[in-house]
Amino acid sequence: MFTHDEILMPLALSVMIDHKIRDPELQEFRHQASALFGLFELEPMAEEALVAWFKNKETELENTLDGRRKNTEILRALTRFKEDAHVEAMYDAMVSISVADDEYRREESDLIKSAATIWGFQRPPIKVVD
Repeated sequence: MFTHDEILMPLALSVMIDHKIRDPELQEFRHQASALFGLFELEPMAEEALVAWFKNKETELENTLDGRRKNTEILRALTRFKEDAHVEAMYDAMVSISVADDEYRREESDLIKSAATIWGFQRPPIKVVD
């Protein structure tokens, strides 16, 4: 059984990993989260509740991404998912969020590469913008 936090954390990391929070990424975060809740048999959350969740976690996530435990926390967020359907859906959602602002940065690429390695996927051939 999964919690809303467990579903939202990898998605939020995809938004924040490059330290630039952009409206297209936040919009895609809300869209992907809503789609994933059904797959994981969780109650839907209203858009306002998703925005509030993100805002409540924003400082904590910034500190995590700037801290020395960054890789540990990313690994913890990703390794929770084991079933093929869950892994595939989460990976697709993370990629969609990462490219939503039409800027795929090195940090986003590294996060997607980590997820691909953990979950056994090929990394998508998306050009990194630096």
